[in-house]
Amino acid sequence: MAACLTKQTLNAEIAENAEVESVLEKEKSVFAKISSLRSPRPLRLMPLLFFLLLPTGCSPQPVEVTETRDAMSTQVTVRVIAPTEAVARRALAAAWKEMDLCISCLDRYRKPSEAWLGGDEAARKDPAQRPSDVWRINREAGKWNTAVDPLTATCLAACREARDLTGGAFDPTVGPIVDLWRAAAEADRLPTDEEIAKARSLVGLDKVEIMMASAPLAPQGADLAPPGAGEPPRQPSAVQMNLVGMAPGMQLDLGGIAKGYIAGRMAQRMKEAGAVAALIACSGDIYAFGQRPASLAHEGGETRWIVGVQDPRFPDDRTRLYTRVALRNMGVCTSGHYYRGSTIQGKRYSHVVDPRTGRPVAPRAAGITVVSLDPAIADALATAIAVMGAEKGVAMVDQLTGAECLVLEAKLKEGQSTGPDGAPPPDAELVAHRSKGFAAFEVTPAR
Repeated sequence: MAACLTKQTLNAEIAENAEVESVLEKEKSVFAKISSLRSPRPLRLMPLLFFLLLPTGCSPQPVEVTETRDAMSTQVTVRVIAPTEAVARRALAAAWKEMDLCISCLDRYRKPSEAWLGGDEAARKDPAQRPSDVWRINREAGKWNTAVDPLTATCLAACREARDLTGGAFDPTVGPIVDLWRAAAEADRLPTDEEIAKARSLVGLDKVEIMMASAPLAPQGADLAPPGAGEPPRQPSAVQMNLVGMAPGMQLDLGGIAKGYIAGRMAQRMKEAGAVAALIACSGDIYAFGQRPASLAHEGGETRWIVGVQDPRFPDDRTRLYTRVALRNMGVCTSGHYYRGSTIQGKRYSHVVDPRTGRPVAPRAAGITVVSLDPAIADALATAIAVMGAEKGVAMVDQLTGAECLVLEAKLKEGQSTGPDGAPPPDAELVAHRSKGFAAFEVTPAR
């Protein structure tokens, strides 16, 4: 039946079923007498039993719940689809918990409290007073034995993969260069060549070591008892530890990969909590998994998640889109020089620095969008393309499996210039550079 049964209809069916059962009992009695005189024949009860199999309820429809929080110097929005609202809320709680854990490990600016630095025992046990793993790695550079959470070690492994894929255009050890140019912007002066050379000497992911070690635990309880007769000696208990070390003066900065990495981990926790589909948006870093059910499909019946790519000529108007992409179990990262940067002596400089030169990249790309199966890799590839430029960046992506990109360059006419935020003027011509498979993700006509 297409609709749910009403209580009145259900009561009528119950009464009718009771009459059917009475008829059945009478027929059974008659056939029992007949069967003693001749061979029984099959009893055709299916038309009568049909009424007993009618549905008594309707399945609930999936629900979609959205929440937004301030984190990582931006707004993080999560949209989750689940069988019930209770499951959706549980998935959201799991996502936010994972986000907080990741930030507590990966934020290089998360410093400890004075009590923690002073060795206070209570402060050392309080997560809110502890510094991040990255802060401790940077502080303890040269010691080669900083114990970190497994998620930090996994993020560093993703960094190494991205560094190898991009030929060094992405490198999370650019911290000394980033710090140099940030200080220069605050002082409104350009760094000297000597300062840049010194910062460059401290850059290189190949100088960072990630190690696994077993740390023995002090014996306690049953471990203190001597072995019984004929038993082998008890081995001391041990715990596996992830250790990170790097050369003195080096600094990690995971800003080029952290948001995508965190979005992927949040998605995994939501799946474990029962979400059937979700979209996690950390500013320009987005990951979407699952498909929207028919009852919650986009216009035209599209069940993939639709994400807009902003037109870089209109940075203050999020409704002005250049194109849209449809995602399912994919990450997308969109970045542009108009979002972040600094001004030194009246000139705008990108927030993206080239680890190979020690200088901010030239504003060759107005907007970069990367789609990838791995949201962390999408984040890192977008950074690398900003460093490499459109032609080399697209050529690199064309050699990769599971990744596509769109790079928008602005052709400025004579007399045109970028705005104070780095955005091209509204009437500037945009030139699109697409990787071979990017068009397959677009849901609006290509320009």
